Amino acid sequence: MRGGWGAAVAFTPSPSLFAGCRGLEIVETDPALQVGDVVGRAASERDAGPVLYAGSGMPAMTERDWREVRETAVDAPVANSLFSADFVVVPDAPMLRIARGAAVDNGFALRLRDECGTEPRIVERSARSLLDIDTPTDLAVLSFAARWGGLPIGSGVRSALDDAASALEPLIERVAAAFAVLTERERQFLAIGRVGSGVWSALDRDTACRIRVIAEERGLRERASGGSRARSLLGLHAEAVGPAALAEALAEVADAVAFDTRPTLAHLGWAASRADRFASDAGNVAAIGHPLLREFSEAALRSPAPIVLGGHSLVSGGLLAGIDAAWGREEAEQGGVIG
Repeated sequence: MRGGWGAAVAFTPSPSLFAGCRGLEIVETDPALQVGDVVGRAASERDAGPVLYAGSGMPAMTERDWREVRETAVDAPVANSLFSADFVVVPDAPMLRIARGAAVDNGFALRLRDECGTEPRIVERSARSLLDIDTPTDLAVLSFAARWGGLPIGSGVRSALDDAASALEPLIERVAAAFAVLTERERQFLAIGRVGSGVWSALDRDTACRIRVIAEERGLRERASGGSRARSLLGLHAEAVGPAALAEALAEVADAVAFDTRPTLAHLGWAASRADRFASDAGNVAAIGHPLLREFSEAALRSPAPIVLGGHSLVSGGLLAGIDAAWGREEAEQGGVIG
C-alpha cells in the first residue's frame, strides 16, 4: 500500500460499491450497526500497531501526506480536526475501541483525548487535509480547485469528476462566482457555519475582499448524538422572518456567501432527509420534499449574490481550496491563459 500502510480494509453494508478495487479487503457490515460499533469491533480484532480510520474520501491527500501522518502517529493519535475529525490515526489499533457506541465518527478525536488521556496531534490545516467529500457542493469545489488551484487529485477521482461534469456544471458556476469575490477589493464575502479559526485566519490573510464570519456549532454532530440541542443565530433569524427572507438578508450584507446550512437546519428542527439536503446544496429545488427547505433553497438560488450551500467541508477545506483556486483563475484570466 502507498504511504507506508500495509493493507486497506473497507467496512461497508454495500460491498458492490467497491467492486473492482484491487488490493482492498472488503468486510460486509450490518447496516443497523452504528459506525462506532463497527470501528470498535474492528479495532478489537486487529493486531496491535498503527491504524488509520478514514470515514470518507480525502481526495487531495497525497502519498507523502499519508506517510507523514503515519510517521507522526508513533506515540500519540493524529487527526485532521479535533472537533470534527474526518480521519484519525492511532499508534495502537485497540485504542479505537473508544469508538464503541458512537453514532457518528466526527467525535473520534475528542473521545481519544477524553477517554484515553492523550492529546491528538492535529495535522497542518490545509485544503488537502480538510477537503472531504460529503455533499454535491464538495464535488463542485473539488472540481473547481483541481482546475484552477492545482489541488492534487488522482486519475480515478478526476475520471469520476469528468463523468459528473454536466450534472455539476451549474453548481460549479455558482461556486466560481462566489469564490471570485475573494479576489476583489471593496466587496464582501460571508462564511457561515462551523468555521474554524485557521480558516478564518486564511480568509483574513489571503483574500482581497472584506470578510464576515458567523461561526457556530463546531462539534455539532457529536454533541447532537449525545442529546444536545443545536442553537444557531441564523436559525433564530429564520424563525423570526421566514426561510425566504433569511436568504434575502444574506444578499443584503454580502456579495457572496458560503453557507454550511447544517447548524441552522438542526436548530430549526427541519426533518429534511439527506436527499433533500443534497438537492438543496445542488440547487435542484424541484427535488426537495421538505417545503420550508425548498422555500429557502429557491430564494438562495435566485439571490443576486451567489449563495453556495453545503456542509462542514464547504467552510473548512472547501474555503481553503477556494482561495487558492480563485487567485489561480484570476491570474490565468489576466494573463490570457485558459485552464
